[in-house]
Order: sequence, then structure tokens, then C-alpha cells
Amino acid sequence: LHIAPPLSFHCSLVCLGTPSTSPSSSSPLADISVTSPHCMPSLAICTLTVALCISGGFQQGYIASVLNQPYIFIEQFINDTIHERIGIRPSEPALNIIWSSLNIMFPIASIAGQFLAAWSCRKFGRKGTALLSCLLYLPGTILSSLAEPARSFELLFIGRILWSLANGVNSVNATVWIVECAPPSIRGGMAAMQEFSMAVGSLLCQSLGLPFSTPSLWPLIFLPNVPLVLIAVLLFFVVPDSPTSILEREGDMDKARSALARYYGVAVDSPMLDDELLQNKKKGKLEQHSDNKGISWIFNPFGLGDDKMKVIQQAAWLGVMVKIAYVFTGARCLRSYSTFVLHYLSHFTLDAATLGSWIISLIRIPSTLIPVFFVDRIGRRPLIIFSLIITLISLAVLITSIMVGDSMKYASFVSFAVLLLVNAAGLGSVSRFYAAELVPRSLLLEAVSILAGLEAFTKIVVEFAFFPVANVIGVYSLLIFVVPSFVFLIAIWALCPETSGRNVYQVLNDIANRKNLKVSFSP
Repeated sequence: LHIAPPLSFHCSLVCLGTPSTSPSSSSPLADISVTSPHCMPSLAICTLTVALCISGGFQQGYIASVLNQPYIFIEQFINDTIHERIGIRPSEPALNIIWSSLNIMFPIASIAGQFLAAWSCRKFGRKGTALLSCLLYLPGTILSSLAEPARSFELLFIGRILWSLANGVNSVNATVWIVECAPPSIRGGMAAMQEFSMAVGSLLCQSLGLPFSTPSLWPLIFLPNVPLVLIAVLLFFVVPDSPTSILEREGDMDKARSALARYYGVAVDSPMLDDELLQNKKKGKLEQHSDNKGISWIFNPFGLGDDKMKVIQQAAWLGVMVKIAYVFTGARCLRSYSTFVLHYLSHFTLDAATLGSWIISLIRIPSTLIPVFFVDRIGRRPLIIFSLIITLISLAVLITSIMVGDSMKYASFVSFAVLLLVNAAGLGSVSRFYAAELVPRSLLLEAVSILAGLEAFTKIVVEFAFFPVANVIGVYSLLIFVVPSFVFLIAIWALCPETSGRNVYQVLNDIANRKNLKVSFSP
């Protein structure tokens, strides 16, 4: 076993679970990556991974959970504030709509941030984008904490919008930056660290929610995020920008080579870097096509006469499908409403539901380490398919247990926990980066931005609909996750290629063979 650098606990986990070299291919760097001769990560890539985890996945977990445990007290605050202003309390359906609207500010603002990310990364680089979006986190968290003393529930909306906008930008930036810089032998594990960090963010927020879920202390739950954002800013200052970003913005080959060497932990004159930099410098015919017509041609279902274009288009849509499949497992939506599900649907007491939600968050952390250790060994497809099968079983048991009643509420808790944990270990982790492995690198930034936006739009529809619908029809609201999960399981089983240890051109050739198209992709 190689010993990772001192600052690289996360990276050492990846090293333990990944092979020392990736499988051979026709071009070791055809997807703008190279095969690393060993699995020991460099100090630079470890520092980058930690910084991206704090600014990306951790923030997403914190935002998604921050309203969960104190939701009753925040609802009461909104109710009281409206009454203080107009002398009338809103009806329960109206209050449910206000509460759902506050929750979906996260995915709505995230969409804006995800579409903004492509422009920002081109304009300011990966590093500049990360620093600017981190600084945007600060007013978002502070304004949220000031809502109660200012007696203005609108500050919760403004703060959540700013916080989520920044996270939307960082979610795209983190995926692109790590794929551009991590060696392929640890790329999957490094990218899967985002899900681990999201679990840590969720657990920290849930832990703070235990003492802070009171009528007077709930505003404090937002503030612990501030010092962590400042740590991320400091870490970004000590790592170089992505070599792809350097070439895009400055055209400085020597500087890009130096940055890539630091991330790979090799000498600047290492031949490992040659194919990477050449591929970044020269665009092929497919990439030139995207420059002329824009990235939207990938998602255009009409007018693609070229077989190669059809293959890339299907690859992009497969990335969309995997991301949306995760949304319709219900794991993400139900995690945001975990206290509500356990309290309102499973009939646990509020204290028991709050504690149960915290326990699930605690167990979720080791679950997210499963893909970190094994995603580059087992592969992406097995983890996705296995988690979807267990998802369907868990949903069936959860619905049945709730319908039976209080005598099976502990069975409902177990099945609910399994639903969240298996997706953290499988589809939830892999969906973060799988789509980025399906398209050529020069299309990566814009494609990831659009894919993330489509995923967030789907999330808005699901999360906005679930809470008011669950208040009306109860357990039957969970059926909105069962049928889509079954359909996505069949589609993914039939259509999605394996990407582990393969460059993007090998993946595209696999898709072309599945479509019986006689085309071939090469760097």
C-alpha cells in the first residue's frame, strides 16, 4: 500500500480501493486522461479533492438538510411573521405551499448556477469560479440566520437562493475540474468523494439540528458553515488551475504542463503529459462541430444525419437518464423530508423522527465510502443496477409497512434507511460523474452544465409536488417513485455502457456497436 500525503485522508481511501493502473486502451489518454503508473495521489490532487468536497458536495448536503429537523419551528416562525404583519394566519394548505417553495429554492437557484457555471468557468477559470462562488456562500448563510431576529421570513428565501446559486456553480465546476485533473486509476473514487462529503455535510447539519431544533435556537444552524467555506477558499489558493482551463484562457502550454504535472505527481518533462496536453490543444472534427453549432446540437432530437453525431447525442441522453433516475428513486427528495416522513407517515414521535433522521445520516457516511473503494474495481453499471433493484424492494416494503400501521413502523424505518443508504452507495454517487465520462472532453463543461440543469429541473418538479401531495394522500405519494424506478432500471440495464477504466472514445465505440452503426471514434 502506498502512503498518501499528510493532507490526503480522502485520497488515501481512494488509493486503498483502486488498482495501481487502469486497463490498457488504444490511447492511454484518449479522454484527456493518462494512466498513472501508481495509485499514490499527489498532494495537489488531494488538496483539490478536499477543497472541492467542502465547496461542492458538503454544501449540497448541508443545504438539503438544513431545513429538515427544525421545520416545525421554521413553519411556525413564518406563520407568526405573517400574522404579525396582516393580523391573519395563513391556512394550512397555503403554509404548505410556502414551505415547499422555500425548499425548492435550492434546486431552482441551483439550475441558474449550473447554467451560469459554463460561462463562469470560461471567463474566470475553474479556480476563479470556485473562489467567487465560495464567497457567495457567506451572505447566503448569514442572511438565513438573520431571518428570525429581523422578523423577515423573506431573508430565508434570499439566503437560500444565494447559497444554492453558488452551490449550483460549484457542483458543475467540481465535476469538470476533478475529471480534467485526476488520473484515470483513481478518477472514479475521487469523483465519488463528492457523495461522501455530501453525507458529512448532511450529518453535521443533522447533528446540529438536535440541539438547535428549538423555537429560539434554529437560526444558529446556518452559521457553522461559514468557517468551512473560509477553509475551502484557503485550499483553492494553493492549488493550480485546471490545465484545460489554462489553455482555454491563456494558451500557455508550459504553465498548463506544470499544473498537470503537479496534479499527477510526476516531473514536468514526463511523457505521461504529452497526449493529455496535445488533446487539449487540438480539437477534433466533432469538437469543431460543436464550436460552430453550439452545445445544444447534442440534445437536438432532429436533424442529425451524421452517425457519429447520433452516437454522441445518445451518450449525452444516457447521462441525462442516469441523473434523472437518481431523482426518481426518491432518495434525494425523501432525504430532504426525512423527519417529515418518519413523523407524519410512519407515526414516530417528533423527537424519535428527529433522532432517526440523524441515525440515518450517521450510517450514510460509511455507505458513501463503498463507491470510493470499489467503483473503479467493480465498475459503474453494477453499482447503478444493484442500487435500483434494492430501491424498488425498499419502496415496496416502506409502502406496505406504512399501510399496515404502527405495528410495522420499525420496518418502515429500516426500509426507509435502506432506500437512502443504498443510493448513497450506488446510483447517488455514480450519477455525479458518470455523465461526464460519456462525452468528449472539449464538450465536457457545457454538457455537464446542461445535464446538471436538467437534473435540477426534474428535482424541482418532484420535491415541489411531494410535500403537499403527501399531506393530502399520505403513503400513496410514494408511488411516484416506484414506476419510474422500474422503467429506469430496464433502460439502464439495456443501454448504459461501462465507463470504468475506459477512455471516452472506447465508450462511444461501445454505444455505436449497440446501435449497429459502423462508425469508429479515436483521438
